[in-house]
Parts: sequence; C-alpha cells; structure tokens
Amino acid sequence: MEQETFVSLLTNAAHWEFELFLMCIFDIFLGMLVFPSFKKWVLHHKTDDQKIKDLENEISSLREQVKKILPSKD
Repeated sequence: MEQETFVSLLTNAAHWEFELFLMCIFDIFLGMLVFPSFKKWVLHHKTDDQKIKDLENEISSLREQVKKILPSKD
C-alpha cells in the first residue's frame, strides 16, 4: 500500500482535479439549497427599507399639511 503524504498529494495532478470536481459539485449543490432562502431574506429587508421610506414620505407630506393649516408664529 502506498503512503500518501502532504507532498505527494500536493504534487499529484489527479488529486487536484478530483478536489476541484468535488468542490464544484458540492458548492453548486449547497448554493442551490441556500440561495433561495438568502434571496428571500434580501428581498424581505429591501421591502422593509422601502416601507420606511414610504413612511418618511407620508410624515413629510403630513408636516406640510399641518404647516398650511397652522402657520408658525415666527
């Protein structure tokens, strides 16, 4: 039986090809599992930011309406 050492694995091209093959397969597989939930999380927070912006716009318009009704005493 042949001994595998770090140096022998480091210099073996077939070993690196197999490692790259496994990395591609498992990275794609994990990406397919994780990406939909990550995409949903990002969209959820994007809509939260949009909701905050809408509330800020509503507050601004209400302030303008109050200014028209109640002029300042300055």
